[in-house]
Amino acid sequence: MSRTYLQTCLLCMTRSVHVFKGSSGGQKQYFYISTSKSWEDAQYHCRQHHTDLAMIEDESENTAVASVLVPNQWTWIGLYRQAWRWSDGSDSQFKNWGSGEPNNYGNEHCAWEHGHKLNDASCSLKHKNSV
Repeated sequence: MSRTYLQTCLLCMTRSVHVFKGSSGGQKQYFYISTSKSWEDAQYHCRQHHTDLAMIEDESENTAVASVLVPNQWTWIGLYRQAWRWSDGSDSQFKNWGSGEPNNYGNEHCAWEHGHKLNDASCSLKHKNSV
């Protein structure tokens, strides 16, 4: 019997930490790795060392991600503005935007997580925390 193993990562922005989300036999896991990266650099890192930036596809995944995040930390996820798709190219059905978001203030085409809500941000911003 073969097992499928899939990992994706999301990046936090204020405490130099990356979080990697993986699934093995249906179980998802999250890990922190310290660094400071823009969205593009975070995506590249995740694709080189894991699979991709994390996708939060429903409320149960949002709850699972929230359980490993440091409170009040900004976290890169794999969502980007092109009809808001995930970094693997799949459509995003679940978008738990914060109040007034996405607002595209200053051409914000990537998303991060903060306080269990999504916010659009400039993809070139570099932040320290990741999940």
